[in-house]
Amino acid sequence: MNNFTKGILILFGSILAWSSLEVTGSYIFAEGAGPVTLLSTRFLIASLLFGLTILVHQHRTGENLFHVEKEDYKKFLLNGALLAVHLVTYWFGWEYLDPNIPVIYGIFYFYPFLLALVAVYFYREKFNTNRKIAVGLGTIGSLLAIEFLPTFSTEALTTSGVLLCVVATICWVGYLLVGQSITKKYKPLTLVFYDFVQVFIYASLLQSPATTIAELNAHNLLAILYTAVVASYIAYLCYWTAVKNIGASNSGIFELATPIIGVSLAFLFLTTVPTLYQVGGLLMLVGSTYLTYREKEVVYDQ
Repeated sequence: MNNFTKGILILFGSILAWSSLEVTGSYIFAEGAGPVTLLSTRFLIASLLFGLTILVHQHRTGENLFHVEKEDYKKFLLNGALLAVHLVTYWFGWEYLDPNIPVIYGIFYFYPFLLALVAVYFYREKFNTNRKIAVGLGTIGSLLAIEFLPTFSTEALTTSGVLLCVVATICWVGYLLVGQSITKKYKPLTLVFYDFVQVFIYASLLQSPATTIAELNAHNLLAILYTAVVASYIAYLCYWTAVKNIGASNSGIFELATPIIGVSLAFLFLTTVPTLYQVGGLLMLVGSTYLTYREKEVVYDQ
């Protein structure tokens, strides 16, 4: 199995780990914890898990993954700040726009298109015809699959919520581009550990520890533990391993296929029959995935 195929499989593992994050987040909010409590507790737990993993790795191999060269401090600090801003704006935007899930997802699913534009015009990344078509098919297909199109719901729509989600999307693009440059030199474990520590610090500064503790209870803490292990520790490690193998742009295009999992699970377990527009969107996503895989381009090595 080549690295490209391996990277795709690992990427879909991260997508699967992320697939229940928003449902779990809505449950946590309903159980009395706010976005800051969710982020600070989730990333504290995940940071400890990553730190422990690095220590075990060092004990077994002698390799110190905590080490970062001085010349790279600014990159690590920028990457952690971008992730922190992304997460804070995303979850506050989610709280404002919930239950209008199509709008939340719809805004976020524009990120591969934005990422492609930045990569081409500022990073001189090569984008052949097939990958251009894949981005277009994937973007439109994902919007149809999540029912953002052809109708547009204004339920719970607020300017603040939309703007927060837009900022979150822009920061995610920046996070991927900076992080991609870091993974050329460092392993994903090092990258994600320092990212998560910074998110915990920044989130903790937004709220007093007393408020965080007061918002926690047995129900939401168990859900936060789940997000820390599955949707953070496993998901981010898989995601950055995939980016290291196939590049950020390809990862973004493949991530557009996420609705295939959601719609399929809804059909299998909830007997929810997809609409014709959703089926059309899913077919477009399959086409987008096929075109990207067909090229097998590790874009950041061009």
